[in-house]
Amino acid sequence: MLASAASAQNASDALDASTYVSRGAKDFDETVLRFLRNEEPKVVGGVPADEGEYPWQASLLVSWIADPTRAHFCGGSVIDAKWILTASHCLDGLSAQELHVAAGTNHLDQTVRRINARRLITHRKYAAPSFDNDVALVELLSPLSIGGTIQSIALLDANSENTVLIPDDEKKLWVTGWGATEAGGAVVKDLREVDVPFVTRETCNDPLSYNGEITENMICAGIAAGGQDSCQGDSGGPLITSPAQEKPRLAGIVSWGEGCAQPGKYGVYTRVTRFGEWISACMIGGMDAPECNLTKAPRYSPRSRPEQLANLLLEQGLPLSRRS
Repeated sequence: MLASAASAQNASDALDASTYVSRGAKDFDETVLRFLRNEEPKVVGGVPADEGEYPWQASLLVSWIADPTRAHFCGGSVIDAKWILTASHCLDGLSAQELHVAAGTNHLDQTVRRINARRLITHRKYAAPSFDNDVALVELLSPLSIGGTIQSIALLDANSENTVLIPDDEKKLWVTGWGATEAGGAVVKDLREVDVPFVTRETCNDPLSYNGEITENMICAGIAAGGQDSCQGDSGGPLITSPAQEKPRLAGIVSWGEGCAQPGKYGVYTRVTRFGEWISACMIGGMDAPECNLTKAPRYSPRSRPEQLANLLLEQGLPLSRRS
């Protein structure tokens, strides 16, 4: 954790010194800094996940930080040996050189292979202020070894949506992620899970909730009284149909929300059934596919960041990664 506001400002200044060309890079820098300061809470009101229960869970890591408990900044879902599904806002302003992916463990402090990203693909219609179309893909430089503790998860299809996404306490959805057990708490090293019921768009758009901000590309889940939720720090991670089912499906991607587990402020997720064709097209056609946006690399690679930043990270006990 950064020790003071002054240290935080120094970190921000150091990051700003490595000027990016791509739009949104400063937002990514600030997100990373908030996470390093433990200001980005995660699953609230949850419990530790059983070993191997969510083998599709992936961790997105800043490539230039060696300690994975500090490098993790977003979640993702394994949907293929070479593809991770996540949120566009996780990749906004980020280049492939700055991203590693890890999978196959519940424990961030466990030694696992960190795989480099080959390409980052965001939705061309992603709109940061509203978080509409908040979906993205990470293509890995080398494939994951599917089997055992690493498995892909199938996407929920539109034909099944009406039987799964219903406001029924007996048909809850599940969110997983790493981090604090309460807002403002310390980051935890072990994957946690929380169950949340589906909430209709009409309820979520109530004036006392999100007052019309929820689009058809989003779904809501949570408890009206609060207390159980995902938060910004879980961004990009999976919202799935019940793990007790024979074949859980990926129903949503952690996107946004107001506060954390607050009464009437449900978690908002990207609605996966709206993007099945986009996902398939981008995986097959890449940049040539409609609305598949290849993120631009910054002017400087991670290895050419200012010496001031490297020294600052070391001072804060965050050693730079030796991996490229």
